[in-house]
Amino acid sequence: TQTDQVSHILDSIRKINNKDEEKGNEVFTQTYSYTSNQAILYALAVGCSLRQPNSLRFLYENHEQFSVLPTFAVIPCQSLSMSVMSSGKLGFDIDLLRILHGEQYVELFQPLPTSGTVTLKGKIVDVLDKGSGASIVYDVEMFDENEKLIALNQFVIFSVGSGGFGGKKTSEHQRPSLPAPKRKPDQICRETTTIDQAALYRLTGDSNPLHIDPSFATAAGFSRPILHGLCSFGYATRHVLHTYANDDSRLFKAIKVRFTKPVEPGQTIETHMWREGNRIFFEAKVPESNQTVLTGGYVDLHDVVLNTTTPGTAE
Repeated sequence: TQTDQVSHILDSIRKINNKDEEKGNEVFTQTYSYTSNQAILYALAVGCSLRQPNSLRFLYENHEQFSVLPTFAVIPCQSLSMSVMSSGKLGFDIDLLRILHGEQYVELFQPLPTSGTVTLKGKIVDVLDKGSGASIVYDVEMFDENEKLIALNQFVIFSVGSGGFGGKKTSEHQRPSLPAPKRKPDQICRETTTIDQAALYRLTGDSNPLHIDPSFATAAGFSRPILHGLCSFGYATRHVLHTYANDDSRLFKAIKVRFTKPVEPGQTIETHMWREGNRIFFEAKVPESNQTVLTGGYVDLHDVVLNTTTPGTAE
């Protein structure tokens, strides 16, 4: 039952955080190898196109400024998360029909390697009682081949129907989302996704049938397969980098976002941005449905370099 699942999670939390127990410091560990081809596939999957200025640096491995989009960091880390959830190591089976991606945080401590093998170390840091469900807060650190920390990912996963167990509602470990300033956005970027966007993005490693199988999507309560939240997340990050970092991924420091509504492949993602120093607040909207799909978002940059060539669009 859902209550049993939460009980297993809470038991895992106690074991992981109790330093007096034999397995008190246990983390889930995995290595992940990738080439420039996978980094390029990711860039294409989140909307990079040769129609866009500066895009060649993300799409051509021999470009003198070839680099990896900073949000590619979610791909290896999600690989670990999915492996752990499907392995039974949490003490229960994950029902994909009842799992939603609630929030995401990514922080880079150095630029992502364009290829190589990274080591991932993941740990459940909290479980929150949200009434209608439980939020699982899960951190994954990524290290390079020299054991230097590259990135921190924090996934907040919502388990529908698992709430009401009397747990706490907030966590000091959870990176907070932040409201956008109460003024008109300083910049807006918009791009229309393709009908095949989810089919392409799933090739980066997220094979959840919710994004490709019409019958599965219907069973989950959707009229048709929806776009991955992390794909919309990639689009919004590109928009911020394009507008406030001149597409220079080296200027990226961190991002936080909350996933609030789904995007359907073929719809438009419109990113509204507000600059406050080196922090860019953002929300993403879908004009076709008049819904806000990403909220509480911000990108922290090491520096701001305004792109004055194509304001208001990523194309």
